[in-house]
Amino acid sequence: MTRPLRVSVVASHGVLGGAEMWLLSLLDSTDRLAVDVVLLADGPLRDEFARRGVPCTVRPTGRTAVSIAGAAAWLMRRLRADRPDVVLANGVKAASVAAPAAWAAGVRCVWVKHDHSHDGPLMALLALLSDGCVVTGPELVAASRHRDAVLVPFPAPVGQALPRDTARKVLLRSGVRLDEGELLLLTVARLVGYKGLDDAITALAQPGTSRWRLAVVGPEDPAEPGERRRLTELAAALGVAGRVDFTGWLGEAWRLLPAADAVAVLTKPTGKGPSQESFGAVALEAMLAGVPVITTAPGPVSERVAAPGADPAGITVDPGQADQVADALRRLEDQTVRTAMGSAGRRSAAAHPGPEHSAALLVRILAETARLTGAGLDGTAAVSVVTTVKNEAGVIDRLMGLLVPQLTVKGDEIVVVDGGSTDDTVRRVEAWASRDSRVRVLSAPGAGISAGRNAGIRAARNSLIACTDAGCYPAPDWLARLRAAAAEAEAAGLLTGVYRVRGRGPVTHALALVGYPVPEEARHPGPWTRVWCRFLGRDFDATLPTGRSVAFTRAAWEDAGGFPEHLRTAEDVLFGQAIVAAGHRAALVSSAEVEWEQRPTLRQTAAMYFHYGEGDGRSAHPLLLGRDTARAVAYAAAAAAVPRGPAARRATLAALLVYVSLPLARAVRERRWTAVPVIPVVAAVRDVAKAAGAARGLVERMRSARAPGAASGSGGSS
Repeated sequence: MTRPLRVSVVASHGVLGGAEMWLLSLLDSTDRLAVDVVLLADGPLRDEFARRGVPCTVRPTGRTAVSIAGAAAWLMRRLRADRPDVVLANGVKAASVAAPAAWAAGVRCVWVKHDHSHDGPLMALLALLSDGCVVTGPELVAASRHRDAVLVPFPAPVGQALPRDTARKVLLRSGVRLDEGELLLLTVARLVGYKGLDDAITALAQPGTSRWRLAVVGPEDPAEPGERRRLTELAAALGVAGRVDFTGWLGEAWRLLPAADAVAVLTKPTGKGPSQESFGAVALEAMLAGVPVITTAPGPVSERVAAPGADPAGITVDPGQADQVADALRRLEDQTVRTAMGSAGRRSAAAHPGPEHSAALLVRILAETARLTGAGLDGTAAVSVVTTVKNEAGVIDRLMGLLVPQLTVKGDEIVVVDGGSTDDTVRRVEAWASRDSRVRVLSAPGAGISAGRNAGIRAARNSLIACTDAGCYPAPDWLARLRAAAAEAEAAGLLTGVYRVRGRGPVTHALALVGYPVPEEARHPGPWTRVWCRFLGRDFDATLPTGRSVAFTRAAWEDAGGFPEHLRTAEDVLFGQAIVAAGHRAALVSSAEVEWEQRPTLRQTAAMYFHYGEGDGRSAHPLLLGRDTARAVAYAAAAAAVPRGPAARRATLAALLVYVSLPLARAVRERRWTAVPVIPVVAAVRDVAKAAGAARGLVERMRSARAPGAASGSGGSS
C-alpha cells in the first residue's frame, strides 16, 4: 500500500454536532489518512480525537475578522512547517481560516459545506481560495459556488439501534420523565436558535397535544450560551415546563431514537445560523429506526420524508410555525399513522450509503485535490502498458528494463508497437519477449504515434491501459501508482501522470526550467506559482495529459474515439479533452513520475517546439492556439516598444522579468546558476518556435479543409 495521505483537519467548533459527527464517522471508516487536527474552539470534540489517538491542537478563535485573520496567519506558519498533503476545513468558519492560510502556505485545501450559513459573497471568496469542496446535501452544490463541489452524504450509522424499552430506560436514567400513556417527541440537536426547539415547546402548549412530552438531547453551544435558559423560561411561561426535559449530550444518541413516538427536525431562519439543514442526519437515523419525522419544508429532509409517489415517512411543516407542529402531533397520536410512517421511513432509508462508501468518496476527493490520487491504496487491476517505437535502439533496453519489473499483477503486459524501425529496435524488443511472455511486439509500418497507440490498445488484453514513450524512464513505482489511482472509489477514466525533465548543461537546464512544470509545484504551489502557471506558463493539468505518463480505461478510450491519428504532435492533450467531453473524470497522479531527457541542443529543441506548435495549429484547439497567439502578440509588442524610448524599454524589461520570474526562482532553488543568464534567451527561442509552428499548422489545416474531397477529422494536442 502506498503511504497514507497526510491531512490537516481544521474544525470550526469543539462541540459534537452533526458536522462533527459526520467527520468522525468518516475518519473512523478509513485507514488511508494520517490526520492531525486544529480546533478553533475547545470542547468534547477534542476528547473524541484524543480517544482515537489523533493529535489535536486547540487555537481559540473568535468570530471577528481580526480574530480569524490572526488564526489564519498562525495556521499558515504551521502549514509551512508541517507541509501536509492537503487541508480539510470542516465548516464555514474553519474554511475562513484554513483556505487563505493554505493558499499562502502552498498547501491544497478542501472545505466542507454542511448548511446554508453565510450563503452569499463569502462563498465566492472560499470558492476562489479553496482547491476542492465537499457538500453534505445535494442543494449545497450550487450554494457553494465551487465548480468542483462533490456530494459526500452523511452516512447511515453502523450497528443497530436499541430496542424501544431499552432506549426508554436509558432516557429515564438521563433525566427524562415519562409517565404512563405519554407520547415522546424527541429532538437531537445543539441548543441554538435556528434548530427550532422553541417551536416544539410552543406546540406542546397548543390544544390537543397534552399527551406529548418533549426530550431535548444535545449539548449547549458556546455560540449561544443562553439558549437553554431561554428555552426553559419559554416552557415555564407556556405552562409546559413539566413536559420538557433536557438531557445534555448523549453519546450515540441515534441508538435511542426507537424510544420516541416522533422525532422533530425543525430548523428555521433566525439570522444566527442556517435556515435549513442540508440533509438532517437525525431525520435519516429516525427513518432507519422506523420513527415518524416532523420536519420543516422545503428542503432535502422534507423531500426525503415526503418523497413524491411514495408513502410519507413523516409530516412536513413550515419553518417557525408552532401551530403546524401541533397539528402534526395531534395527527401522530394515532398509532396506525405512526406505524405506517415508520415503515415507509425504513423502506426509504434502506439504500442510504454507509460510512465506508462516504469515507472512500471523501478520501478520493482529498487525494485528487492533493494531486496524489491513489494514496493509501494497493491497486490489484491488471494493466496493459502500451508504447510506440521507431528507431529507438539506443534507449529501448533501458525502458524495458524499467518496465518489466513493474509487472507485478497477474495479467500485466507490455505491448510495444513498432512503426517501421530500420535499426535493431525490433530485434531488441523481441529478445525481451523471448525471455518474458508478458512482452509482445506488434508491427505497424508507417503508423504515427497516435495510430500506433490505438493499434496497441486494440490488441491489449486489459481494460486499464497505461502509456509511456521511448526516451522516458519511469520511476520504479510508476505503474503501481497508476494502478493504485485506478482503485479509487468511482475512479477517474483518465489518470494523468507527471514527468520530470532532465538536461545536461546550461542550455538544456534552462529549457527544462522554462518550458515544463515541476511535480513538487503541482503538490505544493505557492501563491506566485499559482498565478504564474495560470497566466504565463503551464501547470500539470489532469485534463491535458501527455503520452509520457498516462493511464485510462478502455471505455474512456472508446468514448473518446481513440487518439487522433491525423496529428503528428499535440495528439495526447486533445485525446484527454475528448475523454472529459465524453463524460469521464480526469485525475492527476503526481506520484506516477517518469524522467524525460531534454533535447541536447537549442536547435533541436527549437525544432521540437516548432513541431509541437504545428500540432496546436492543426488541432485548432482554442486553449493551445490562444497561448501561442498570446506569446506571438507579446513578442511583437515588445519589439515595437523597444525603439520608443527609455520608459518603454523599462516596461518591456519589467514584463520580461515577470515572465521569467518563476523559471529564475526554480534555477535558484535547484542551484542551477549557469542556467540563470540563459533563461531569457531560451524562453524567447521556445516561444517564437512554437508560435511559428502554430501558424504553419493552422495554415496547413485551412488548406486541407479547402482541398477537394477533404475529410474532417477530430484533433489532439500535446
